[in-house]
Amino acid sequence: MDITAILGMSYDSLIEASVDKSPDEVVVTKDDETFYIVSEDNHNQTLASLGYKIVVNTGE
Repeated sequence: MDITAILGMSYDSLIEASVDKSPDEVVVTKDDETFYIVSEDNHNQTLASLGYKIVVNTGE
């Protein structure tokens, strides 16, 4: 499985990722240092089982 297609661009700053995301997306991380903007469905269906956690929810 190629998760880079799901993760897309990485951010080193949680603030930058939070600003760039749309209201229906979430920000996830695995190491608390690199952040990714993804759909909540992608997180729930794939990334959660790989250890990624949501740090900014939809609507935030």
